[in-house]
Amino acid sequence: MVRKRAVSLLKRGNGASGERKAPKPKSGALRSTKVKTPVHHVAKGPPKAKHARPAPPAGPKAWTPASVVHRQAAYAMQRLLAADASGKGGASVKTLTLAPHIEAKRATHAVTCECLRHLLVIQELVEEAGLLTKFPRLSAPVAYVLVYDMLFGQPPRPIGAPERAVLSTREQLETALTAALTAAGVGTAEELVAARFPAGSAAAPASLPHPRCVRVNTLLCSVEEAVAELRDAGHTQVEPDPLLPSVLSLPPGTDLHALPGVGSGRLVLQSRASCMPAAALRPPPGAALLDACAAPGNKTTQLAALLGAGGSVLALDRDPQRAQRLQASVDCTGAGAIVAVRCADFLTLDPARHAHVQGILLDPSCSGSGTAAARADAQLPGAAARRALGEAAPRVEALAAFQEAALRHALSFPGLQRLTYSTCSVHVRENEAVVAAVLPDAEAAGMELAPALPGWHRRGIAGACPRAECLVRTDPDQDGTDGFFVALFQRKDLDPEWR
Repeated sequence: MVRKRAVSLLKRGNGASGERKAPKPKSGALRSTKVKTPVHHVAKGPPKAKHARPAPPAGPKAWTPASVVHRQAAYAMQRLLAADASGKGGASVKTLTLAPHIEAKRATHAVTCECLRHLLVIQELVEEAGLLTKFPRLSAPVAYVLVYDMLFGQPPRPIGAPERAVLSTREQLETALTAALTAAGVGTAEELVAARFPAGSAAAPASLPHPRCVRVNTLLCSVEEAVAELRDAGHTQVEPDPLLPSVLSLPPGTDLHALPGVGSGRLVLQSRASCMPAAALRPPPGAALLDACAAPGNKTTQLAALLGAGGSVLALDRDPQRAQRLQASVDCTGAGAIVAVRCADFLTLDPARHAHVQGILLDPSCSGSGTAAARADAQLPGAAARRALGEAAPRVEALAAFQEAALRHALSFPGLQRLTYSTCSVHVRENEAVVAAVLPDAEAAGMELAPALPGWHRRGIAGACPRAECLVRTDPDQDGTDGFFVALFQRKDLDPEWR
């Protein structure tokens, strides 16, 4: 009886044509992740885009999906799984699914995100049905994407070898799914996923639905103009942030990519917490700033908007591809007259040759432990293991050593007036411990900790660092934004224009 119920809930038609939108979960049904999907077009060859990626199969004899969306989602899954297994990180879901060369971006992003969200369940079903053993030319990433769409999205058409292979095992996969639901004592796929990650466990990602935020690029329009445009488009619940006036808050689940102003650079997709470091720096008009680890450029262009005409920002990133993306962000937001992009390693920059730099924003590589709720890859096996390991992870210690070196280097710039150090981590080792370690260097350079964003309620962890009350923390479970940390260093004899 349970099996009949589950199978009947899984049956569906071909669906209407149209663009796939980000899925909206529904309660009480196995297909609660159903998304409206266009009929996927058969690819007649590799994408024609200038920077097209290679096809995702794992080897020369592996099958390739016929659908462009399935092919791109499988390639994204392949990259994400490989990076997760290596433990060294890699490209983000957004980079892999929303890059300029990607066709049908929203559909590709939706399939990839939902496949990741159901990955643990899908892997169990694929193994139970022996799918990869029966079809050696079917790679795991392709199987995961096609099985997701067959069971929870829009079933693929039998127009290619991998599609026919997966469809031929549909009954076995549905039987395995029914058995898993029964064994877990649940009735929906969402409940089954939740059962694999019990709330409150160390491996569970944060689950609080955050408001969606955008930053108004005041180089191109005013906050009032942006709010009016959004409300005219039907977004009546848009509200300016009381602490960060250029940040607008919208309800959870809002499709930010579809907002008017995003494509033109008037609105920047940036979380509330991510906007705090630049706001804490408070540069005066005309200042000379340095963004030390700048890509992808959201904070860089925010600094440019704060400065306006007459100021300057030197934006660095040592990776050529990330530097290109940084330049694209600068161009899109109209910040080219203020921001100079350079592909360079901040640690090799000679402070004596940049004595004119007055303010530095240092947001170095970190564990990203504060952004688990916002990352679609939070339920990858390695991600869950790293969350369970927490600050004991060797990678956290290695990152903290780099962060300390970068912060000491930033403090050595002779003309420095203010410096913000920030991470999107919740680990003390990357936050208060890094600040505490460099405080003697700051003192020797004539710098001291100053209160960052005094209007924010959550401060540093008492006892973890001297003057922890000067530090800013955001809690991903309680503050409706990513987990973030901000420290503000300020020169003791501050120049008048910076006061």
